[in-house]
Amino acid sequence: MKTLYIKLLFPKNWYHSRFLKVYCENNLVTTLMHGDSQQIQVNDSTTSIHWKLDYFKNSISIPDHEKEVYIVLFMDIGKGIIQPYLKTLKVNCIQGKIVSQTEFENTTSSSIYFNNQNWINKTSLDQPTVALGLMIGIISLVYSIYSETEWRELLFLLGGGTILSLLTIILEKKKIVLGDYNARMWASIGIFIFILLMIPSRDYVVQILIFILTIGFTIRFISHMQKLKQNILKE
Repeated sequence: MKTLYIKLLFPKNWYHSRFLKVYCENNLVTTLMHGDSQQIQVNDSTTSIHWKLDYFKNSISIPDHEKEVYIVLFMDIGKGIIQPYLKTLKVNCIQGKIVSQTEFENTTSSSIYFNNQNWINKTSLDQPTVALGLMIGIISLVYSIYSETEWRELLFLLGGGTILSLLTIILEKKKIVLGDYNARMWASIGIFIFILLMIPSRDYVVQILIFILTIGFTIRFISHMQKLKQNILKE
């Protein structure tokens, strides 16, 4: 008999409450949840195992002459913001990898998915741009409190949401995922444009102020993102 040690690790909070089914010779041999590590016995003649979860399915070959095999199952999610969602459309997104006993024991979600993301040091961020975004959020929040526009509740939520989103970037301790940073900043730009559209023309002074700050925020952000990407390519 062969002994297979199987560990399942999912990224973020995806599928953490779901069971993945593992089959050997079309027979269900075990089920795993995120973070589970299980040991199963299979015949010496077993050449492969396969697994299923919803529409995901894949398999891995088992070495012939090894009595103990260590397998880590994980999702191939690529890099960046869009790739993880496109990759999960593939049937074979959940991959298997045969590793040594030491690597099996030391493998965690962080060790797998950290390497699938581009990380930047917090010191590499353009702090003035983030501060500019916070200023726009604060102006929008204060305006929503004292204005009489019919959109004041929505303006309050958008201004407050922007402040919280950008504060999350500031409060990060050491490193930030480039994709998350990029997404938060573009979302902020979209919100600023939406805020501009909801401010009535009679309050043109506030409109002009937010417009100028938004232009400055956008130009600085795009310029800085290009520099960050160039630095990553050099590395």
